[in-house]
This record gives sequence, C-alpha cells and structure tokens, in this order.
Amino acid sequence: MKFPPVFLLYLTSKRIYIDFVRNIWYNVEYGGDGMIKIAVCDDFKDIVAQVNEYLVEYQQLRDAKLDIKNFFNADDLLDYLKSNHCDLIILDIELVEMNGVELGHKIRTELNDNNIKIVYISGKNCYDRQLFDVQPLNFLQKPLDKDKLFKMVDLTRKLLNNGQRVFVFENKQGTFRIKLDDILFFESFDHYYKIVTTSGNYEFKSTLMEIMKQISDSRFIQVHRSYVINYDNSNLVKYDEITMINGKKIPISRDRRKNVRNCVTKWEGANL
Repeated sequence: MKFPPVFLLYLTSKRIYIDFVRNIWYNVEYGGDGMIKIAVCDDFKDIVAQVNEYLVEYQQLRDAKLDIKNFFNADDLLDYLKSNHCDLIILDIELVEMNGVELGHKIRTELNDNNIKIVYISGKNCYDRQLFDVQPLNFLQKPLDKDKLFKMVDLTRKLLNNGQRVFVFENKQGTFRIKLDDILFFESFDHYYKIVTTSGNYEFKSTLMEIMKQISDSRFIQVHRSYVINYDNSNLVKYDEITMINGKKIPISRDRRKNVRNCVTKWEGANL
C-alpha cells in the first residue's frame, strides 16, 4: 500500500486535515470475533436441543456471537444452503432418506462449497472411511462431549479469522460463493448490485442490508451510497477517493468522510 504524507491546511482559523491515509470502517473492532453462522441438523429434537444448549453456554463463556439455525432433515438444510451462507454444520450421520454423508457430498460437489466446516455426530463409530471425501472438521460420538464440541467451534472461529469466509449470492446463472478476500467492491444500480472480484464480475438482486449481513466484522467499508469496498484490495487511499487494485477510482462521499476519519484516528493513529 502507498500512502502520501498528511497535508495540513489552515482556513478561516480552522485546521483542516487533508488525510491521504488509510480509511477504514468497521462494524466491530478489528481483531474481535464476528458472528459465526451455525446449522444444527439431527432428526431427534432432543439432540438438537442439547446442541443448542451447549452453544448458548459457549456464547456466554467465550463472549462469542453465534447465529444458530436448526434443521431436522437433510433436504431442508440443503435448500437453505443453496441461498444462505453457513460457517459450521453440526450434522447427524444417521438421518432418514438422505443421510449426513450424502448431504456432505452434495455440499462439496453440487454446491461446490469446500469452505463450510462440517462436524459429524453419530451414535456409531463405523463411518470413518466414508467421511474422507467430505473432509469434515471432525467426528463426535453421541452422547456428545460438551468440551469437544466447544473445541470444534473454537477451531471454526480460528479458521474464519484466517480469511476463509465467503459471500453467497444467487442470480439467473445459479448460486455463487466468493471468498471475501477475492472481492474488490460492490456497486449498486437500480435494484441490483454488481460484485467485482479478482476473477470476474457478477450481477445479482439484493439490498445493502442483506449484503452487510454477510460481510459484517470484516474489512469492508461503505464509502459512498453506491459503493462498498474491500479495504484489503485497495491500492491507494486519498481524502476523497480510493483506488482499487484493478485501477478503479471510487469516490468517498462527503457525508462519510467524518466516519472514515474517526476510524483512521482510532485504528491508524500510530501511523499519522
């Protein structure tokens, strides 16, 4: 990243900073843990209730934020995943109709999603060889050990902090999962958004609120009514515009400069 020096102007006895420095806007403090989206799937409601109880306790002990969705069959979970992002699935193997191993294969092949972490749970221990292709995070036997489950959530959070999160969207061509690290920026027009990535551009129908839900707690900033940019893929940041790594110059609107400057002061004060 290239950063010109900070320039000072004095106008009508007021000191005005022309800040040619890094501009960052966070939903939460960077370095803190963001919302983890977890799906629990078991056809026994008491097991689902037990897992939820453990996860609620985990939230309190770890001061973590978990978004938990419950499912009682594989088909409902698969339909959900076609249009929604999930970080971790706690998945029973012995599901009726479509079992957990079959669902895992569909997630990896049909949805082409190798980012979702899968923790299998089962009352048996004879599925090990069948699980290799799915590449689960781990296998836990019933009755569930709370501490082992906690370790799996800890590991998921650690992996997510290493930049493996994805943005999920759907258009006429199908469902797409793009790594957040590969996104340059979102641009809005009419009721659609264009997502510009390192490998290509896509258009999809959405709202800003829906987009921000998926990219919260990451290094994205809304710099203009029409633009949300990935700071990590910016090349040069000025007071009134940001140049992305593809050469695109994106304006910083006047009404957002104060927030940007406040964030710079908070997070990059040592560099000023």
